[in-house]
Amino acid sequence: MSKKDIPAVHYPLIASQQTMYYMIKFSIHKSVMQIPTSIVVNQKFDMDLLKKAVNIEIERNDCLRLRFFKLDKEIRQHFLPKVVMNDIPVKHFATREEMKACLEADAQKPVKWLKDEIFRIILFTTPEGHTGIYLNASHIIMDALACGIFYGDLLAVYKALSAGEELPEPLYPYEDAIKADLAYLEDKARYEKDQKFYMDYWTQNGEPFYAGVHGPAYLEKMRKKTKNPNLRVPAAYDMIHDKCEIVRYHVDPEQAKGIFDFCRETKNAPENLVMLGMRTHASSINYRTPDTLMMPLCSRRVTFKTKRMGGCLAQPLQLHSIIEEDSTFKDALAYIFGLRTQLYRHSNFPYMHARVMQQKVFNFKTSQGPSFMMYTWLPLYLPLDEGVEIEFAGYSPGRYIMPLYVFSLPTQSDGGMDFYYMYRPNLIDAEHIESLHKNCIRVITKGIENPDITIGELMDMIS
Repeated sequence: MSKKDIPAVHYPLIASQQTMYYMIKFSIHKSVMQIPTSIVVNQKFDMDLLKKAVNIEIERNDCLRLRFFKLDKEIRQHFLPKVVMNDIPVKHFATREEMKACLEADAQKPVKWLKDEIFRIILFTTPEGHTGIYLNASHIIMDALACGIFYGDLLAVYKALSAGEELPEPLYPYEDAIKADLAYLEDKARYEKDQKFYMDYWTQNGEPFYAGVHGPAYLEKMRKKTKNPNLRVPAAYDMIHDKCEIVRYHVDPEQAKGIFDFCRETKNAPENLVMLGMRTHASSINYRTPDTLMMPLCSRRVTFKTKRMGGCLAQPLQLHSIIEEDSTFKDALAYIFGLRTQLYRHSNFPYMHARVMQQKVFNFKTSQGPSFMMYTWLPLYLPLDEGVEIEFAGYSPGRYIMPLYVFSLPTQSDGGMDFYYMYRPNLIDAEHIESLHKNCIRVITKGIENPDITIGELMDMIS
């Protein structure tokens, strides 16, 4: 971009975007950081009216009007005042296999976000005559919750148009969040307080342990290769051999109801139970270590305003938990809740700054990371009329640097839950994922039945 074409108002990437950008920057395969998803509504929509709704959504959801350019070797961003999609593709699929193949192929095609393609949309009809909306967005402009906000607002806009009613209240601008994040970095006192927290966080409990869901074989291999029998964190991040696959598991409505009821009764969150279940499994197959680290993605959407805002706001929280075997399920869950809340209070501190601090404290290389998985809980509750059902699907972008990414969500159609596991098959296989999922649900179910059962007893049960 020539200097005369530089927009009058532009911004650097904020911390959440920087995290996504670094993964793209240092990866050979550029599809590594995009979010391909779709929803299917069990109704037949007017496609011309739906196209109109998409363009109205672009007006209302300013992250869809972001554009990026380089200035002095730095990525900058600005908002276009208007964007109109004149040629939104519409596909009519004769079979589910055809639909799956088409959308999976697009999911693995890089979104060229530096060339003014920040997302792709496909409208489609299923073989059953239902209406589908597919979105493949760069992670630079959206996080997982922003995708849910996009679908919810788009459906609300379409409903208003079809009923001849006024449009719902508009979304709040993502530009406001960008300004707030940049202001945080200028607040020296606040930044230094969060910086001190993370320095204490890394030094108080010592070096974390990488408890991969594939078991300790890879760690032992790297101990021999590096001639370091005390190695705790191997080089598990791979920016070259990053091919990934995705598999979905469904939790039936009865089991899901038990989880949701328990959360309401104990004022807890489903994601805390899931994280406890998964780290218990990981611990059980890695020398029964009490020490694990996983990274839940924190949406940072805590206000009414940010809950009605698009954009990329999420940051990983490095949940370093040390849970001894004599701890009860109830106490371990409270510990996870408290630790996550503590990290949440410092969630504006840039993840990349905390990561660099971690590397310096423990002398980690870039490819070394103690997190055995990244996790997102996606509370996707879309505004639906009675009788209307939604079918959500997530797709693999084909590439992923870290060993494992998991996201789960409630399924509105039946009251169950879906778990999506995106993993690198050069390190993790399908059997590892099956064991992780089944044991996670077993731990949660047994813990709900008897909150006083110990972690050690739970590990005995799943071993």
